[in-house]
Formats: sequence, structure tokens, C-alpha cells
Amino acid sequence: MSKEEEYQDPELQELQSEAEEHQETMNAINQYVDEEAMGDLSFKAILGGDILGSKFFLKQILFVMFCVVLMLTYTANRYSSQQDAILIDELRNELQDVKYNVMTQSSELMNFTRQSNIEKLLKQTNDSTLQNPTTPPYLIRTDGQNPEPVIQQPEVEEEGEPTV
Repeated sequence: MSKEEEYQDPELQELQSEAEEHQETMNAINQYVDEEAMGDLSFKAILGGDILGSKFFLKQILFVMFCVVLMLTYTANRYSSQQDAILIDELRNELQDVKYNVMTQSSELMNFTRQSNIEKLLKQTNDSTLQNPTTPPYLIRTDGQNPEPVIQQPEVEEEGEPTV
């Protein structure tokens, strides 16, 4: 025997052993597969609906129904999440509008309640007796031992000396 024949013999033996293993696998699969159960698998049989009456399809009908239910659930879930996203966007826009309205009303209220604006309104209506005070306010302090208030008049500034 030449070196080439010796080299080919182990390769042939390896290929033959793999072929035997594949043959055993095919025999095991064929035990569980009934070729008659599949029926005629032509394009015409699939389009014509003949495959729906085959034994294989009838055995798998629960799985097919489960897949259909999953597809419907997936579609409904996606639709629901899209509706929720649309609602969130609408509410976010509405919240922004309300915030702007609150800021506008707050600034208008602050403008109306300024002392200068209140004084102008009081001057325009003559039925009010309210006026600006001409004397400074008094500080009322209570002594820890004497619970009666002690009224202190603020110190009057002397002319020429600014106070800080």
C-alpha cells in the first residue's frame, strides 16, 4: 500500500462512521414522523386549504390557536401602549398650559397687591378712610418676668447723622 492509500483509508472510515450515525438518526426520526399525516405538501394544497384537513395540522391545532392568541394579545398590548403614550402627551401639554396660566395669574395678582397700586385704588375711591401711616410703627416687646408688653418707640434720627 502506498502512502496515499493509507492516508485515504482513515478518512474513508471516518466518513463511513458519520454516514452510519446519520442513518441511525434518520431512522429514529422516521419512527415518529408519519409521512401520510402530512398529506400532499404542494403549493396548490396549501393555497387550496387541503393542508388544514391533514392529520399533522389537526395534531397541531392547539399550538396554532395558542400562536393566534399570542398575536392578538401582542397587537392589543401595542395598541393600548400607544393610546397611553398619546394620553400622556396630551396631559403633559395640558399641564404646561395650566402652569403658564398660573404664572400669568400669579404675576397679575402680585401686580394688583403692590402697595403703590393699592394706594392708587384707594385714592380713586373716596369712600375709604384708609391712609398711609405718618408715624413709624411701634415695637412691642415682652419682658420674660413681666408678661405685659413694653412699648418702645423707635429712636428718632438726628439730622445730619445717617443710620445704618
